Amino acid sequence: MDKWLSAAEEKYNIDILFACEAGSRAWGTDEADSDYDIRFIFKHRNLKAYLSLERTIEVINTDAPYDAHGWDVFKAFDLMQKSNPSLFEWAYSPIIYKDMKGFSERLRSFAEEEYSRFKLFQHYIQLFSRNLGEAMKKDDFTLKKQKLLIQAVRACLISKQLLKQTNVKGDFLYTGLFSLKEEDDFTRFYRTLVHAKQSGRVIQKLLAKQMAEKLVSERDLLYAAADSIPKGKSRVSGLNEWLWELLNV
Repeated sequence: MDKWLSAAEEKYNIDILFACEAGSRAWGTDEADSDYDIRFIFKHRNLKAYLSLERTIEVINTDAPYDAHGWDVFKAFDLMQKSNPSLFEWAYSPIIYKDMKGFSERLRSFAEEEYSRFKLFQHYIQLFSRNLGEAMKKDDFTLKKQKLLIQAVRACLISKQLLKQTNVKGDFLYTGLFSLKEEDDFTRFYRTLVHAKQSGRVIQKLLAKQMAEKLVSERDLLYAAADSIPKGKSRVSGLNEWLWELLNV
């Protein structure tokens, strides 16, 4: 991985500030043939790239040998002030490939102090609802639909945790979802789905249907509870200073 990151830096003339795993390997739901899903934040080495008429590269995508997706620091920071959920997940990834000058710690600190819990909650509950609907379309229940159901239940668990919090702290993400202190039917079902996925089998359609009905009820309760979360507004305090520090200006 280090060689790939270094090669990417040379190829695009960038410095990678932070890189992590963001796919099934991070969530603890990977199989033997699971891909690596690398996510990273970078800055251009030549500052003139930010001061020229030609727009600088903001996004870097590759699909070989890894599924890699990177954002320029300006794009990343702009999304941070909007409480971007992807950056929230990256910040707490249990698998870090590169972390220049404690970047991840500052990213987590910003999320906890400045992110809008309401915006994150809205994202995950919508993800929950959308994936649940797709997973339970028609009568057949396949491996593909099982993966969608895993994502739905995961989003449900994350939504419930955000609802309980008084701030934004993502320590419960990823493998922590397997060991929530207040285990319930949904936590156990999540574990059942993951084990089935990792063993290459599909759970019984009847079980999927029964749990889907419970999940629909839980979704409705979560939607109703959304009004209890302060809307709030994410701020940009400290982001400019951090940006100037990274660019040495």
